[in-house]
Amino acid sequence: MSHLLPTFTRILARRPAENFADGITMSSHLGKPDYDNAIKQYETYIQALRDLNLEVLVLPSDSRYPDGHFVEDPCVIFHDVAFMCRSGAEARAEEGESLKPSLSDLRIIDPDDDAQIDGGDVLICADRVLVGLSERTNMAGVDAMRRAFQTAKPDVLVEAIEFEGVLHLKSGLTELAPNVLIHDPALKTSADLSWATVITLPASEGYAADVMPVNDTLFLAKGYPSASKVARAFYDNVIELDMSEFQKMDGGLTCLSLRY
Repeated sequence: MSHLLPTFTRILARRPAENFADGITMSSHLGKPDYDNAIKQYETYIQALRDLNLEVLVLPSDSRYPDGHFVEDPCVIFHDVAFMCRSGAEARAEEGESLKPSLSDLRIIDPDDDAQIDGGDVLICADRVLVGLSERTNMAGVDAMRRAFQTAKPDVLVEAIEFEGVLHLKSGLTELAPNVLIHDPALKTSADLSWATVITLPASEGYAADVMPVNDTLFLAKGYPSASKVARAFYDNVIELDMSEFQKMDGGLTCLSLRY
């Protein structure tokens, strides 16, 4: 199986709208997010990506879509394919259309109407793609994504896995390094992950399981010492960012950008 992760050169993002607190969340117990503070955190995130000499395009905010800044959910980019997800959350169903003009140099693939999938459920690892089945992602979505990805790499392995306990698969499971997964114990799954080393964080640090590798740099939520120690065992360059306002909306580092 060939390595699936290319070198990232470009970033596509969308600025949060002032009504972003009206989005979908399972974390209302954390309180209502503050917009001004969220924008400060967002601008720090974007600048950190620019500092890596990546080409960063930030689209303007769109109040029609309170969750629209979570651009990874409506689209998954795999090599030259931009797979447009069709979310099972009705409020988010049209977000992908607004991204298409910025992805015109890729092969845009739209699934059939019965294919539901959120990009937050799609974890592209070094040698396989894991897709979590959730309220927003069904098997028809997984099958449609597999067919789309096979047009770029015929030997790609796309595995559907069942889970519970968190909003999206990547809310609680991401690939820290090739064949090394970092895991929030709130995410429960019976899937066979024996192909990887699985590092489970303390429950109090579960949010930090959503890590974002960008080439030789790892982005990590700030304030989680166990996760930081683990990350620095694999990366010389670790960037820790305050994500507290986005955490209140079930958002993490990976949600806020498309990397390709």
